[in-house]
Amino acid sequence: MKFTASIIEPNTSEKIANLLFADPETNPDEPSVFMLSRAIDIPNSVYYFEINDQSNSSYGGLESVQVSRNRLEVKLKRELVEKFGNEDFANIEIEFDADEEMYQMILDLLNKIFDGHNILEIE
Repeated sequence: MKFTASIIEPNTSEKIANLLFADPETNPDEPSVFMLSRAIDIPNSVYYFEINDQSNSSYGGLESVQVSRNRLEVKLKRELVEKFGNEDFANIEIEFDADEEMYQMILDLLNKIFDGHNILEIE
């Protein structure tokens, strides 16, 4: 699945870190959405993600997450791709345009969400 996110919504509190990328413009009836979340107030918690909706969601299950200045690439574990029944979800590629402040917020949230999981690579 590939899309360009026109919406980036970072959100963090003392309890939870959330990061959402969405493209509601290309297909308004079925927008492309990728959301990450983690309870940061619970030690050793597992991250959660959704692709488009809760029917394609999981706690854990990502093989790798790479982020660069204008791109997020996520690779799902094979068993999840099979569970979701959609080969397009094997690799999620999201392009985005973010100013320096937003990019730093994205990096901060990704570090919080994947802390201890050793799957995040920042290019």
